[in-house]
Amino acid sequence: MLDEEKVAAARHLEWINRYTSIETGIYVDGELIHFHNTMLFNDELSVSLPVTFKDMEPEEARKKYFSEQRPCIIKTNEDGSVNFCFNMIEKSVPAEQLDAVIQDFYRVLKRFQPMSVCLETGSEPENETPSAWMEFISNALNENIYNVLTIYPVGEKLLMAMFNCPFEKRIDWLKCLSQIRKSVVLCNHKKKKEMD
Repeated sequence: MLDEEKVAAARHLEWINRYTSIETGIYVDGELIHFHNTMLFNDELSVSLPVTFKDMEPEEARKKYFSEQRPCIIKTNEDGSVNFCFNMIEKSVPAEQLDAVIQDFYRVLKRFQPMSVCLETGSEPENETPSAWMEFISNALNENIYNVLTIYPVGEKLLMAMFNCPFEKRIDWLKCLSQIRKSVVLCNHKKKKEMD
């Protein structure tokens, strides 16, 4: 390797190591992704999402998510291959039961998509915004899709946040998914706590 190539490689590695958080930006698939707080559900919550992600067009959402119960908010990249989806359902779940609920979701998933494979589950009931999550692989046409479903109790409701991308892109996205998961802030809940 030439000296110039070594210098360029070292500089590239330095850049990658410098950008490792959603505050500074993170390199994903060779591209520096910047994040910003995005308000959802009439300002009920905020989450850090990639700046370049836009709302998926309704027609595209119908093609990608066949069920009539598709997520009500879908933020997507330019080619629609990487998505953050959000739904709020009427279900009250105490923080200490989140782990059991995520296990129930996986049993339901296996019933409807027997080929799906669960990679890992976890819960963080002690966080300021408690959550539980599961990683799983599903199939779509000719490719495997990497998914992460995260649930959060929001008063009398349950927030369901889903991330998905092609399986081969998962390693890069894993660098920022746990940070994004922890960036969720329940605004009304926070205001209520401050007033108490």
